[in-house]
This record gives sequence, C-alpha cells and structure tokens, in this order.
Amino acid sequence: MTARPLVIMAAVLAIALAGALLFAQSGMQAPSSDVQALAVLLSVSGIGSLLLGAAAVGWARGNLASLRLRLLLGYGLGLVVVLTVVVLTSMLMFLNTHDLLLLLLLLTFSSAISLAFGYSVASSLADEIQTLTGTARKLAAGDWSARVQPSGKDEVGQLAATFDQMANQLQRTFERERELEASRRDLIAGVSHDLRTPLATTQAMVESIIDDVVTEPTEVRRFLRLVRSDVLLLSRLIDDLFELSQIEVGALRLDMAPVALQDLIPETLEAYRVQAQENGVSLDFTIENALPLVTADAPRLQRVLRNLLDNAQRYTRASGAIRVDAQSIGAEARVSVADTGPGLDPSDLERVFDRFYRGESSAGAARSDVRSRGAGLGLAIARGLVEAHGGRIWAEPGDPVGTIFAFAIPFAPREATAGGSRERRAELSTG
Repeated sequence: MTARPLVIMAAVLAIALAGALLFAQSGMQAPSSDVQALAVLLSVSGIGSLLLGAAAVGWARGNLASLRLRLLLGYGLGLVVVLTVVVLTSMLMFLNTHDLLLLLLLLTFSSAISLAFGYSVASSLADEIQTLTGTARKLAAGDWSARVQPSGKDEVGQLAATFDQMANQLQRTFERERELEASRRDLIAGVSHDLRTPLATTQAMVESIIDDVVTEPTEVRRFLRLVRSDVLLLSRLIDDLFELSQIEVGALRLDMAPVALQDLIPETLEAYRVQAQENGVSLDFTIENALPLVTADAPRLQRVLRNLLDNAQRYTRASGAIRVDAQSIGAEARVSVADTGPGLDPSDLERVFDRFYRGESSAGAARSDVRSRGAGLGLAIARGLVEAHGGRIWAEPGDPVGTIFAFAIPFAPREATAGGSRERRAELSTG
C-alpha cells in the first residue's frame, strides 16, 4: 500500500476518534474516567486495525489473484474491527448477558448482509474489469472492432471509455498503415509500369543507332526525337512523383498571396492554343466579371489548371471542345474544366483522382499510347494541391457528354465580398 491511503486512513481515524470522544463527553455526559477508557480503547483498536488492514491489503495484492477476494478481505477486516470495538465497548458499559447476546446477534446478521452487499459490489467491479481485459486480449489478437462499450460513469467507466478511444485511434492508425502499404505497392507497380515502356523503347532506339541498324540521317533524327520525348516523359514522371510525395508527407510549402483568376486562366490557356489547333479542338473560357481575388500559390494553382487541361486534351477528339468557367459561389471561387470526351462511369468519378488511374473503363480513350495518356498522376497532384489550399476538387458527368472537373478555393479575406454579376468571355480561335 502506498503512503497516500495510509495518511487518509490515519486522518479519518483521528477525526472519528475526536468526534466519538466529544459526543461521549458532551452528548452522553459520560464520566471522565469512562471517556478516558473509551479513548484508550478506540485508539488501540483503531491503530491496530489500521496496521492490520495495511498488512492484509499488502499481502492480498501479492498473493490473491481474485479482485473479489481482495475486496471481500477489505470488507471482512472492516467488519472485524467494528465488531471488536462494539463488543469491547459494550462490555465496558457492563451490559448484562442477555443484552450482550442480543447485540452480538444483531451485529452478526448485519455483518452477513454487509458481506453479501460487498460481494455484489466486488463482483460487479470484477466483471467490468474482466470485460476490459477480454477486449484488450481481442485487440492484441488482431480484432480491431473489439470495444468495451462502458455503461457507467465511475473510474472504471472512464477507464473503459478511454480504452475505447485508444482502440478507435489504433484502428484508424492500422487502417491508415494498411492503406499506405497498399498505396506503396500500387505506387511501385505503377512506377515500374510507366518506367518500363519508355526505358525499353529508348534502349531499343539507342541500340539501333549504335549498331547501325538505322543509318539514314532522317531516321536517326526521328529516333533521337523519340528518345528525347521519352526522356522528357521520364523527367515529368519523376517530377510528379517528387511533388506527390511532398504533398502526401505534408512537406509542401505554399507561397500564399492574393491571385487574380482573370489573369491566371487566360495566361494558362494561351499555352494550349497551338496544341488545340493541331488537334482540331476548340478552346474557350468564361470568367465572371470583377471576380474577387483568391488566396493561393499562383504557380501551384496554375499547375492544377494545367493538369486538368492536360487531362481534357488527352481524351477530347477532333471537333470536340474544352471549356473553362470561373465564377463566385459564396465565399469561394469555382473553376471548372469541361470536355466533350468519352466521359467516365459514375463509379469512377471518385477513383479518377487516385494515383495511376487512367480511366480505362470509360467509353474509350482518344489515344492509347503511353506518351499521350500520361502517368496517371496529374489528377492526384491536382487534388493534393487544391486541398493544400484549403479547397476541394471533384468530377461530375458533362452535359450532355464528357466530364467536368471542378475545384473551389476560398477568396482572399479582404476581397471576399467583392465581385459582380456580369461576365466577360474570351475565345481562342482554335477550330
């Protein structure tokens, strides 16, 4: 037993002794000799019971494996002390034999009731602790759904509630680790797939040049252009993997500042004008007039828009169209990129933001080679960048065809209430 319980028990004994003597002297008008004898008796019995109880509890902790027995031992020692004090006091008061026997009978009956009550309390407490122990064993065996589900509000109930909170946290951590492990496997498989094809083709073309299989200058230049294309593809893949890893580990640093979408969107689209013309795809945009500034890292926000445009161009056939819209919705700016491609199955609208997802189950892709399809990281990076800005990104079916990718980010604080209802429209002549 630690020192604190002993100090508490000694303080209770001192208060009880003082109260009993004060009541005997003032309330009962007992003679001084009887009060002195009562003080000696109560002091000896109290100190003796305190020492006996401490020794018994210490022995029980090391020798009794049952909590019920330990609690019953405590109850029993308390009753023995009470019976001893009452009997000795009664004898000092010179009760006759009949009264003393009657008192002993009543005390014995009361002791039996007290022990039965103590056993019920001890059993209830032991059952709660046994439930806690059983749940802990299930968790240790790998059953992450095991919970105590406490019903009380006492210390044991609080312990059980804390235990369930710990189990919930452990389950979330385990599931997160399992997801990360699956993600790592998918990452390795995806990277291996996307590295293997360009490396194999590059190796084959370089060997063809070295072994003089290809000697015509025009063919050599064509092979070298293809090699450069594969090298650029690998470089972009490595850059995407590096940026994605920064996003996932929380190491991405954003240089946040007010950004005007009226300037950022046309500037970004201008870089796609030539490619859109070559593919026979029309490219236009609509921006709400006086659209408030947004709080963003301009290059990273432009990266989001570029990734969405890359995805739209990848799946939009000739004579198709890509449209970018920007408008204010509440305290956010909503930017959408709509295409007239084959679209996505409804079940794929969430998966499309997963790493290395390429929408192979859609109604067909505009192109199927690795160079045109990309590595499947663009949308995953776009989601990570948007969420790093405190925004959200989603995909929805186009109207009537294609897919719409949209994201929303908050306005800059001082510009949140600005804006207008008119729109300005600019179209890039690409048809």
